[in-house]
Amino acid sequence: MKHSIYKIGTFALGLTFGLGLTSCNEPKKTTATEVTEEEVTDKKPTDYLAIDLTNLDTTVRPQDDFFMYVNGNWLKKNPIPASETRWTSFSEILERNREILKRVAESAVNNTSASPTSAEGHVAAFYKSGMNEEKREELGMKPLTPHLEAINKATTLDEFLKVTASQKAVAGGLFRVYVTADEKNSSTNALYLNQGGTSLPKAYYETPDLKEKLAAFEKHVVNMFVLMGENEETAAKKAKNVVAIETALAKVSRTPAERRDTEKNYNKMSFAELQKLSPNVNWKAHLSDVGLQDIESVENVIVGEPEFFTGLSKILKSNSLEALKDYQKYQLASSFANFLNSDFEKEAFDFYNKTMRGQTEMQERWKLVLNVIDRSVGHSLGQLYVKEAFSPKAKERAEIMIKDVRAGFEDHIKGLEWMGEDTKQQALTKLLAITTKIGYPDTWKTYEGLELSEDNYAQNVMNANIWRLKDNLAKIGTPVDKSEWHMTPSTVNAYYNPTSNEIVFPAGILQPPFFSEHADDAVNYGGIGAVIGHEISHGFDDQGSQYDAEGNMNNWWTDTDKEQFKEKTTSLIDQYSEYIVLDGIKVKGDATLGENIADLGGMAVAYDALQKAWTREGKPENQDGLTPEQRFFVSWAQIWRVNFTDEELRNRIETDYHSPGMFRANGPLSNFDPFFTAFDVKEGDKMRREKQIVIW
Repeated sequence: MKHSIYKIGTFALGLTFGLGLTSCNEPKKTTATEVTEEEVTDKKPTDYLAIDLTNLDTTVRPQDDFFMYVNGNWLKKNPIPASETRWTSFSEILERNREILKRVAESAVNNTSASPTSAEGHVAAFYKSGMNEEKREELGMKPLTPHLEAINKATTLDEFLKVTASQKAVAGGLFRVYVTADEKNSSTNALYLNQGGTSLPKAYYETPDLKEKLAAFEKHVVNMFVLMGENEETAAKKAKNVVAIETALAKVSRTPAERRDTEKNYNKMSFAELQKLSPNVNWKAHLSDVGLQDIESVENVIVGEPEFFTGLSKILKSNSLEALKDYQKYQLASSFANFLNSDFEKEAFDFYNKTMRGQTEMQERWKLVLNVIDRSVGHSLGQLYVKEAFSPKAKERAEIMIKDVRAGFEDHIKGLEWMGEDTKQQALTKLLAITTKIGYPDTWKTYEGLELSEDNYAQNVMNANIWRLKDNLAKIGTPVDKSEWHMTPSTVNAYYNPTSNEIVFPAGILQPPFFSEHADDAVNYGGIGAVIGHEISHGFDDQGSQYDAEGNMNNWWTDTDKEQFKEKTTSLIDQYSEYIVLDGIKVKGDATLGENIADLGGMAVAYDALQKAWTREGKPENQDGLTPEQRFFVSWAQIWRVNFTDEELRNRIETDYHSPGMFRANGPLSNFDPFFTAFDVKEGDKMRREKQIVIW
């Protein structure tokens, strides 16, 4: 339910199994048995590979709206399932991956000889506990009882803060604390503090047009307190306290666009400076209570939003202890509603999924449980997944494509007319230093010391959260482990990590329609090739461009080139800010800038990489009435096919750093000459901007 910013550049938001830690997830990230795709899907591999001409809507001119031309009939044939808030090409892969994960989880459950501490043992215990609905109903809210009692016992602000610290892994709370690479010394792990504590995006507390959602949230909080045993009148008073505190936290929080400024969100300070900034928290004592070992040896903390922590201090002082307790109780219950009995689960679903996102039916139980397993012990589940779903041949072909795309990006940098030679050399140095991870980690986490049972789902989730928080905080001051992954293998996504200067492609996204070892190059380069280009481009977007080849936040630009870059990115902000999404609501071009830069650069570089592949292997003949070039662009557009509920689309405008799919498809193409040639797009056509924007 909580919202946080990720400085890693991801290909798609919200389409992963792994959702990150409740309170301490790191924001700058994240020998398989050979199997054929016939063995891991119910269809022949070729069923997913060819461009399906029946998806095209030929009543739409490609020169007017390429997204609808490519996907119009697919959108009609694929309404959003009642258990979903959107249906996309990512969703199709996700469904196939889920079936694989279900199969491996059930196999783990049936393997009675597996050690409880093995990967199979972890998955089996979690899956059994999650699927045991009778036991969940029997336990009710008992897993929360000791935590609620601890909150009730607090008689002073200091005691309250001590309780919230002890519950950090369980309830999240007022702010975020985690350890990750120091952005200005990327070889060493540092302590970070960031804003947090709200259940909704900032805009929902402040925008008049969204006041009905805030009212619905307050009613939801009332219902949660009733489930915790309060009468309606008392619950209503407590709900007002929760909403008032969250509204105050939202007021002192930065917007998504403001949080994209890496320099302004990096504020290293001593504990004395932090104490002066936010005096109503004893910060050394509090962070020690959170679980940070040997706090006296920690010299500095990196604060993302100093004004938030000043505001937080004032909020703690101006609110009554009882109001603060109410806030913490709701955070606790909200964080674990989905793991308690059906009453709590339904209440959480009705607000967060139905009211906020337009989902009308809950997902099947096994899907929900697999989501949680992947988030909690993703390496254990991932080991079982890759044995079923990823072949060495797929990895080999992906490596060839990465080499081609990197070479294409190198050509682009060398050919830039707006960039001077000094900056070009720095950019090339960074490009060549980018490292790559494909498929799955070389070394798996073993979750040593994690205790799991087969009959207490909520406690398993709590134990896993506590384990991950402890594991994360233990890294402070240690060298950064460059081999660590920040997504799990089944994730249908990819990322660029600026502090490691790496691109990472989990096995989950290396599936049709994005990629297949059986597909022709036009389809693969228009799909996963563009994903590769997208992630490389993140190293040179508005955020990534502020990090050097070693992953340190360090200016490697001349003043002239930086100004040129700013002018071009401002033009891109303007382009996307004109796209109307829903009821006059427009894309937030400033918040989505990094992803838009990556889409524009990624598609263009992938196209040039395709030319290199054709030079090496020969250009194919026309197929299904489409030229090879046209197939590339159709492949590009079809990966963005999506149906949204109105509520989900509205919510994403406030939370997602990616533009909606139709604009991700059309936006870059409207700036790209080879597309104009391939589909005879002339001046004056809607798909051709009067002045094209070229950045990378």
